[in-house]
Amino acid sequence: MIDLSELMVAPKIIPPIDNQLANESRMLWAPVTDAILSKQYALATDNKTEIEERQRQKAAERNAQGREWQPRFFTGAVTPAGRPLLTGDGKLAVQGLNAGDYRLQPNKELGA
Repeated sequence: MIDLSELMVAPKIIPPIDNQLANESRMLWAPVTDAILSKQYALATDNKTEIEERQRQKAAERNAQGREWQPRFFTGAVTPAGRPLLTGDGKLAVQGLNAGDYRLQPNKELGA
């Protein structure tokens, strides 16, 4: 067994909400999170279902057009060294994060 309790957790670098795009995770899922935190579980379920339905609809549209989903920031899960393979947009995003510039151009295609 390995004792993981002594490992230090790296803090997340999160752009301010007003610098996030509408399809970024915290923005996209905010209605679900807010409903859960206010114990409105039926509303949370409705919001979650709405997001998932939009995702299914977008996937069906891509499928009907014979297009495959292309992730914006990564081209593969990880390299043999354990690092993700970054796309051009991914490299720009990392450079921006390192410089404290969180702004991103809107996606050309949205997943939801």
